[in-house]
Amino acid sequence: MRACSPVRWIVAVMVLVLLSAVPTIFLARSVQALTVHSLQLGAPFSWQGMKWCPSYIGCGTVQSPSQYTVSFAPSQVSESGSSILLNMNGSATSSGAINTDGEETWTPPATFTASITLPCNTSGQIENWPAFWAVGTTGTWPAQGEIDILEGLGGKATWTYHYANAAGQNAAVGGAPAGNWCGTNTYAVDWQSSSITFIWDGKQVGQVTSSQIGVPIASDPMFTIFDYGANPAYGGPTVGGATMRISSYSAS
Repeated sequence: MRACSPVRWIVAVMVLVLLSAVPTIFLARSVQALTVHSLQLGAPFSWQGMKWCPSYIGCGTVQSPSQYTVSFAPSQVSESGSSILLNMNGSATSSGAINTDGEETWTPPATFTASITLPCNTSGQIENWPAFWAVGTTGTWPAQGEIDILEGLGGKATWTYHYANAAGQNAAVGGAPAGNWCGTNTYAVDWQSSSITFIWDGKQVGQVTSSQIGVPIASDPMFTIFDYGANPAYGGPTVGGATMRISSYSAS
């Protein structure tokens, strides 16, 4: 990952708030059959009125960030109707990601919203390591800021803000909202110059302010990433043949 250290994943796990019980409602991994076509390898494509790349960072081909046990390949990204599908292959070695790096960036005030369908097992654990996030383009991580609007850590749905504290050290604030986040839900963040507010299914589930962390909220241009990674050390149980569906995305 450009500008992002594997340390971010360790910090994110540290801020994970484990919940006592999760309903066993789950989403079947199979996605209803619709007309699906593969996106052009390595080329930007238009979706939701914006330009995207079918890769983890930028418009490369197969990418293998060290913190994952899978590679990200454009061949694992497909379009079904108005939805984007990030498909984990059957052996859980290759999966999909999309990003706007080099194509679209935003600065505060900005709101990012996405409708996402997450597969879960029969125990209500989110499968694999899905994420919807934004990261800065100026300077180095974590001072450039990273907003994890949704991330599946340890089988739980979490939010996290990564930043550099007053001593210049890696720091993070986050949480795991109570409830069942299997299936389809809407995840949003309201990014302001002095605060970041996390809103899931229309309800505030977390907030970070500059006064709370003692340093300014990151304000450099950020791009957006959706990825369906895997690593049982960080994410949920690794399951092949699963699909993360993104039905809609907006940035304003």
